[in-house]
Amino acid sequence: MSTVTTAERAALFAHTSARWTVIVAATVLGYWSTWEQLLTEISRGTGGGYVLLVPPFAVLAAEGVTRRRRGELPIHDRQTDRIVGGAVLLIALAVKWLLLPRYGPNYQMMHLDVLSAWTFVIGACVLLFGLRVASRYWPVWLLLLGTSPLFYRAVLVQLGGTKFAAGFLMVLLGAIAIAVAVGRTRRRALIGFSATMLLGLALLFAVTIRYPDARVAVAQIVPSGTAALVVGGAFYLYRYRGLAPRTLPPNPVSPREATRSALFLVVPAALVLAVLPLPDQQLTPVSVGPPPSGTVTQVVPTGWYQIDSIDYDWPRRYFGSTAQLRRQMIRAVEPRTDWDRLSRPRTVAVQTLQVRRVGVFEVYPVQTSYDLGRARVSPKIRVDLGHGVQADFFTVVDDELLLTWSLMNFIWTRGDALAQRVSLLTVDNHELDAPFPQPTPNMASNGRNLLSVFLRGRASVEDSDPEYKDLDMLTELGRDLVEAQWRGI
Repeated sequence: MSTVTTAERAALFAHTSARWTVIVAATVLGYWSTWEQLLTEISRGTGGGYVLLVPPFAVLAAEGVTRRRRGELPIHDRQTDRIVGGAVLLIALAVKWLLLPRYGPNYQMMHLDVLSAWTFVIGACVLLFGLRVASRYWPVWLLLLGTSPLFYRAVLVQLGGTKFAAGFLMVLLGAIAIAVAVGRTRRRALIGFSATMLLGLALLFAVTIRYPDARVAVAQIVPSGTAALVVGGAFYLYRYRGLAPRTLPPNPVSPREATRSALFLVVPAALVLAVLPLPDQQLTPVSVGPPPSGTVTQVVPTGWYQIDSIDYDWPRRYFGSTAQLRRQMIRAVEPRTDWDRLSRPRTVAVQTLQVRRVGVFEVYPVQTSYDLGRARVSPKIRVDLGHGVQADFFTVVDDELLLTWSLMNFIWTRGDALAQRVSLLTVDNHELDAPFPQPTPNMASNGRNLLSVFLRGRASVEDSDPEYKDLDMLTELGRDLVEAQWRGI
């Protein structure tokens, strides 16, 4: 009898391992470009590295749920499994195929392909293990879906956007995973959660103080991963009666049915996902700028003079604690009729956002620094400003402010540890006291914009018939500004 039981357990383990091998391989293959992109972001210090720690946390939580599975009724409807699993796979395909290209400029901020990947895993589990079995792991699915990059970044901004805040969120995530893993009782779950939080925060303090210049991925991964491993190991080895025995009931989906679902649904879906490209982010090229000047202020070129200067504090929550944003209001010394038919001197806002790592500009493109909830943006035009500097120019029709404004921006590095995004902004009201749109944190307005794109497509937020009125003026000013920085005049 024991021999039969051992053989059954070995067969169950082999079948389960084979199915998980298919799911993992299909997810890696179908989203290979996504994982490559995430590794690139980690190397550039943009904060996306936390995604790589989500699967291990999910595995920990799933192992705990597995050891609490018992007393399941042998009720199974394979047709329902196919319908639900196939529908979830279609959702994953739709997110990457149809929805992801709509948010090209916001790709790194939202990373909808990561959400698509977790959805694909859920659908594959329903097909290969059955709906009733997969539904037992609902805490794990919530853990995966709740770590969507857009939601993570929104919470991170509210917590201050610091390296410590990024690490705190990951410690919290690891504590939740441990609570699910060891939560045979509420008391065990509370102890596991509290122990992971205390150890993780202690390690986080040590890392941020001892290595203040380390990349944000270090603060995200090292404290949370170490705390989860130590606390989980302590529960396993020393206290609370160790690990519960594995009492898995036989899987209702036979190996033959699982093989059929893998061959005809999971693998074909993975192949389709693999050939779908990542969206065009329309990124502004990064140029090599002049040596650092020791200040965020741009040298005003000849023919212009500065009338005001404003500093903003809010970018520290988005771009890091060392980020600086300064707006210089400059005005032309002499009016020109080709710039204004009434010969009024034009005013331009020169905004400089300075950060340590240039990669953050890819996560938060220039449009995210303004309230565009009720605005339409024109297609970009690429402009050469000399010295190898390439700029992007576009116009914005703001229906709320009843204002049209133009913006030209370029990105360059100033030495090894500084990067700047310089924006030149004008408005169609040429009066000397004309209001200019203010850079502002705008998660709420961006949310309205993203919802409009989801419901109506990118055409709802694009200006299909733009007038590039100030293109020539900003091109001339941009070239003079770049030249002035190189000359330091």
